[in-house]
Parts: sequence; C-alpha cells; structure tokens
Amino acid sequence: MKHDPQYIYAVGEGFGLSSAKNSALTQVNEQLWTQVNSSFMQSVEHRTHNDTEFNRETIKNRMIVESARLVLSGAEFLNTDKNERTYYAQVRVKRDAIKQQLNNELDQIEQNAIRLINEYQYQDKLTWWLANQDYSVTLAEYYLRLAILDSMGQKRSFSSSVNKVTRTVSQVKSSLLIYIKADAKDVKSADLVVQSFNPEEIKTTQRWSNAVTHQLVMDSDYRRNRVGDAYITTKLTQITLKNRTGKTLASNEIISTANSMSNFKLSHEGAERHFGQQVEDMGIWSSLGFK
Repeated sequence: MKHDPQYIYAVGEGFGLSSAKNSALTQVNEQLWTQVNSSFMQSVEHRTHNDTEFNRETIKNRMIVESARLVLSGAEFLNTDKNERTYYAQVRVKRDAIKQQLNNELDQIEQNAIRLINEYQYQDKLTWWLANQDYSVTLAEYYLRLAILDSMGQKRSFSSSVNKVTRTVSQVKSSLLIYIKADAKDVKSADLVVQSFNPEEIKTTQRWSNAVTHQLVMDSDYRRNRVGDAYITTKLTQITLKNRTGKTLASNEIISTANSMSNFKLSHEGAERHFGQQVEDMGIWSSLGFK
C-alpha cells in the first residue's frame, strides 16, 4: 500500500485487537518523539540553565514520559489482521490534524498560565505554590508539543506567561520561610515537624525574624492516665498554619498516644514519637490540613 506523505503511518501488534491498536498509536508517538531534533533540546537547556527546579534532564525525561501518554485524535485504523495468537493493526494520522491538536493544547496551557499569574496576585504564596509545585509536568507537556511542531516544520514562540509561571514557582519556593511556634514541652515534636519539611526543601526556623513568611503554631494538650502499672500519655496537638498577618490557611488535630511501664516521662516521649510518625505517614501537607 502506498503511503500518503500527508499522514504518519504505524503498525502495532498485541495479543488482542485493542492492545494491537494501542501499540500502533504508541508507534506513532515514538515516531513523533524521534523526529524531535537536538537543536530544540539545546534551546530547552538554555532556558532552564540556571533553574534547579526545571533543569534540562528533568524536563527531557518528563518529555519522554509525556510523549508516550500523548493521545492523538483523528487516528484512522486502515487494516487489522490476526496471525495465530497475534493481532496486528495499521493506523494513520493526518499531519495537519496533529498540528491542529497540538496548537489547541498549547493554547490551553498558555491560557491557564495567564490564569495562574492572575491568581498569584491575590492568593497566598504558599497555597499558590502548593497548587503549582508540579508545574514541571505541565512544562514538559508544553515543551513536548512545541518540539513536535518544530519537527513538523512549524515554529511557535515560547509563551512569556508559561515562562513567568515556571520562574515564579521556583522563586516562591526559595522565598518561603516557615516559623515553627511550639511550647517548651513540644520541643521534640517541633523537631520532627522540621524533619518532615526537609524533603520538601522548604526552609523552617524556630525563631521569629522579618524573613518569616508563614507561621506554624503547635498547641498541644498532654493528658496523663494510670491504668494498672501503665503510665499512659495522650497528646492532642492542634496544628495551625497562618500567613504572616495571622490569617489561618490550614489546620488539623493529631491525636497520638504511648504508654510506659516506668514513668510518664517515657510515655510523654513516646507520644511525641507517635505524633512524628503520623506526620511522616500522612505527609507534611496533609498533616497540616491541606487536602
């Protein structure tokens, strides 16, 4: 069968017709990705040169992942066949249809970037960052579509709005400083909260300063009880995250408990460890009350 140059063709195989068709579509995606030239990726490297959040390798790896997930509309299956247990499917997708789809999706990403920038003007910076901390995924989707268009002969300029969101996500993260405010009886618990923030690379402090952007208030009530020979401590901790002006952004109560056969000091320490374990299990943001 003669191939029309206006289309991209591929053949897939699988143990079922559905898997054969999916395989064929995957082959189309792989063709599109392999056509992305190195010069475009060099431009990606130039844009992300000084950005640890969105470095070239991270974006490239995510582009590879997103290329496999790309769902092309307008796919036309020409032939299907079965040879013993193996199914085969031939597909073609019109190049102009691919371009139109990619341009539409790029328009959506750019419009969303404008919306995010507008929201940034009036939204709390931490909550805005939380909602957009994974923007590198969107950026990879954006670059992928630009790259494929570039390989198909259409050069589309990079959106300043997308660039601004990318830059702002990094800047906000580096500017955050959370003041952990806890009573003297909660020293260990406060340290455990600090440890939970470390993997997020969010700076914390246990001293107030003008650089503080948010405060996390820990208000704990320790209840002691003797049951037989056991010393039982139950710790009720109200955690409240506030912005610099004192507005509550999130709150949650965590109940932890421990017992000791020796004394209340040990059960107190155990209740704090149980508190820390719950924070670790839930993740720092969920433990603060963010959904």
